[in-house]
Amino acid sequence: MKASVICRDIGAASAFMRVLGNPYRLAILCLLLEGELSVMQIETMLDIHQPTLSQQLTTLREAGLIASRREAKHVFYRVADPRVAPIVGTLRNFYSELLPPETYLVTGADTQDRATLAEIRAMARLSERESM
Repeated sequence: MKASVICRDIGAASAFMRVLGNPYRLAILCLLLEGELSVMQIETMLDIHQPTLSQQLTTLREAGLIASRREAKHVFYRVADPRVAPIVGTLRNFYSELLPPETYLVTGADTQDRATLAEIRAMARLSERESM
């Protein structure tokens, strides 16, 4: 059997993982797995500001991982791709710090949670520098 037959979906799998590989996008998906949220809620909960949040949401939407709906002046996002939940679930099994969204709340977050937010920002900055 040829390798191209065995690994014919390797490109698609690699592209999917590349989208998940950004710390901001992974954090957004972790939140959205808990339910639909507005852009303002995501921004507040993850402390990711414009235009960074908009850029990451666009990437996730273009990849088909999330979908949006508009209600008056607000845009709401939800997970649209059924592959996201099992992948993030597996990551949560391996990385105990990849907790459900309560961990990322800024308001009322304890010191440990603030460290988690700082780590997300630091990883995202490092990832951005590496991609340049």
